[in-house]
Amino acid sequence: MDKQIIAAMYDYGVWANKKLLDTASALTAEQLRQPFTQYEFTILGSFVHLVSAEWRWHQSWIGVPLMERPTVDQLPTVAAVRAKWEPLWVERRAFIEALTPERLQQSYMRQLGGKDYRVILWQALAHVANHGTQHRSEIAWMLTDLGYSPGDLDMVWYSLGRS
Repeated sequence: MDKQIIAAMYDYGVWANKKLLDTASALTAEQLRQPFTQYEFTILGSFVHLVSAEWRWHQSWIGVPLMERPTVDQLPTVAAVRAKWEPLWVERRAFIEALTPERLQQSYMRQLGGKDYRVILWQALAHVANHGTQHRSEIAWMLTDLGYSPGDLDMVWYSLGRS
């Protein structure tokens, strides 16, 4: 896996996250916390899950203790979620820029589901990018169901500079 591909995947993810956050900013607090019968999380819960997962994976990559998972009560608004995410976007971009081909192939220990696993860094990076795509799709579906479609989120539109 090439770090340019990884950087592009994450730059796209930030772009798509911002589109969703911008769209969700128009929702009421009730809409952000509205349950959907086909999905585990609310819109706000999905954002909190994503920002938490991205922070915790990043912390495992840089070798610092994992933070506690934030809750919806700790990040009760779209603005609070964005404020939690923005420093990660900067830190992660610098981390990716510093990666070497050797580092991408290294493995490290990561606890998953209560067990320790050896994970290869490039695979973990790809996993987190893919995880974000899944949950952004679900958030987009929920927003659209409420009448607030975020528009096209496909990577090709990001790559072509279409907003």
